[in-house]
Amino acid sequence: MLSYEKIPKMSPEFIQEYLQKLGTQWTGQGVAIELGSWLGGTAVPLLEGLIEAGYDRPFYSFDRWTANKAEVEKAKKQGVRVKEGQNLLPLFLENATTIYPNIKPWRGVILDTIKEYPGDPIEICVFDAPKTEPTFTEALRVLLPHFIPNVTILGLLDYHFYQMHKGNRRERFMAPVRFMENYSDHFSRIKDWKRKKPLYIYSHVFFRYKKELKI
Repeated sequence: MLSYEKIPKMSPEFIQEYLQKLGTQWTGQGVAIELGSWLGGTAVPLLEGLIEAGYDRPFYSFDRWTANKAEVEKAKKQGVRVKEGQNLLPLFLENATTIYPNIKPWRGVILDTIKEYPGDPIEICVFDAPKTEPTFTEALRVLLPHFIPNVTILGLLDYHFYQMHKGNRRERFMAPVRFMENYSDHFSRIKDWKRKKPLYIYSHVFFRYKKELKI
């Protein structure tokens, strides 16, 4: 059993496998960062691939790590009991540091904590939590200056999530799509499962950053 298979997750196994493969392609030009790590279900497979590639940098992780009702139910269904309002950071660190000790976590509202990013060049960036405004664009406003043209991979794990909703909620969850459409000259799509259904499973899209973008 791979180490991440026992960790509760919000993304399907094929995304874990893809992230692990992505990690093995690390070239040593920048760090890996994840926004929305929860209990480590996506961070750990990415780390496993990074370790295989010789990763020797900090792994930056941002999350509010305070369990809400939906997360309590999701964890319970996967065999882990947490309480509403519980600080989940210790559980994440227990899962992640087991395979890689140099984890740099920021706990709190991402709109606030992302401002503390120290500025390392970024090679792999995974967005799980940010999918509405203003968080989505503000997080990118902070991180884009540290993206590397023709190198950085940006994974948007809820890119097609808006298609599950109607009305105002649909509009709110279109933030990633609108951003990528507005700045399509700066990114190339490298992986998309959009032709498969249901969309709540196949909502993930990965992009390569092509050229400098200032917003």
